[in-house]
Amino acid sequence: MKNSTRIFLKITALVAAIILIAASGAPLLTASASTPPVRVVLDGETLNIDVHSVRNRVMLPYREIAERLGAQVAWDAGRRSVTVTLGTSVVNLTVDNTSASINGRNVTLDVAPVIVGTRVFVPLRFLASALDWRVTWRSDTRTVALSRIPAITVNVALPDGVPALSMVRLLKEKPSMGTNTTVNYEIVRSPDLLAARVVSGEADIAVVPTNLAAVLHNRNTGYRLAASTIWGVLYLVSNENITGWEDLRGKTIHTFGRGLTPDIVFRYLLTENNLDPERDVTLNYLGSGTELAQAMIAGRVHTAVIPEPALTQVLTRRQDLSVALDLQKEWGDPTGLADSYPQASIIISSRLIDNNPEFVRRFLQEVEQSIVWLNANPKTAGTWAEELQLGLTAAIVERALPRSNIRFVPAVRARRAIEQYLKVLFDFAPESVGGRLPGENFYYTR
Repeated sequence: MKNSTRIFLKITALVAAIILIAASGAPLLTASASTPPVRVVLDGETLNIDVHSVRNRVMLPYREIAERLGAQVAWDAGRRSVTVTLGTSVVNLTVDNTSASINGRNVTLDVAPVIVGTRVFVPLRFLASALDWRVTWRSDTRTVALSRIPAITVNVALPDGVPALSMVRLLKEKPSMGTNTTVNYEIVRSPDLLAARVVSGEADIAVVPTNLAAVLHNRNTGYRLAASTIWGVLYLVSNENITGWEDLRGKTIHTFGRGLTPDIVFRYLLTENNLDPERDVTLNYLGSGTELAQAMIAGRVHTAVIPEPALTQVLTRRQDLSVALDLQKEWGDPTGLADSYPQASIIISSRLIDNNPEFVRRFLQEVEQSIVWLNANPKTAGTWAEELQLGLTAAIVERALPRSNIRFVPAVRARRAIEQYLKVLFDFAPESVGGRLPGENFYYTR
């Protein structure tokens, strides 16, 4: 009976201990016979500091680590929130909440800060990176090493029009990317100049046509595709009664860019809908989307494939015209992809990715938030685009935005759509993607 009682008490104590550990959410990382304790090393000095873990994330007491990093700290007991300030960087975190902010920009944490005993523990990598410190994990010695991130200057090149619109909030507000980081934005007015910026290595980050990203990669220029942001802007418009592809048989259709991606996309869709581009329709080419828009406004063209924002300019002036086919939606039928085609993407130099991964992550978060904001605030975005001289008026932006299909999809999620798009281009014109389809190292994955 006594043995049974002792066993019962031991089991009860063990269960209680397990519950207590689970409730804390942040068990202390202690050493075992086979596992040494986690060390935290700051600029070569080993810190005497408690280390906790939540879901394999290293957590440290915020006040101790922030002050060692040179920051000022504040605790709001009512809100259970922490504010850490270093130079121009202000970081806010809340206990048991994965929503945080850096300089007023919202970010989502992998794990939330927790209270253990009387202290608040925060995720080390997030806090240190936000304050311009690099965090390196050395698994062989179970060591977290912190070192200062050196000062950097990053050059971002954007073509005017819809691609620049995707970053209008960044262009207007120029949010801080760190106290020792300078970001220069350039609006490039011609495709040739944009390509020159990238080939020369002057641009660390650029928004380019996705097929150009493949061409540059195949030329070993040292860029990787990080995300796709423009998901097609092509529409067939007409003042004739066109309800489907078969209604195009025998018609003259004006378009632009012979042999370029808009032409290939349209020819592909014609073919997939049982229309021979050479025999069943007549394709007349103009020099650019702008020239095509002017011809439509003048009444010289009745049916055309035209991109946004030129489309909105045409529909504003020609009340008899309407959208007959949305080529983005039509793309989904033959390809089986609901995401449309990734027309333009963000590329980042491999050098920047390898040497400054913290900046790359923060920059892409800013772009993603900028695009979310853009789609929710078309009127303000239009005003800013006009002020910044992005080649668009405020009124056109507000009307064109719903058809511009601007959304942020990281490379890891966009890859299938990118590969399908590039294969279509390759099959029609191998040189349009640089002669071969790019491989695994074409994509940036975080």
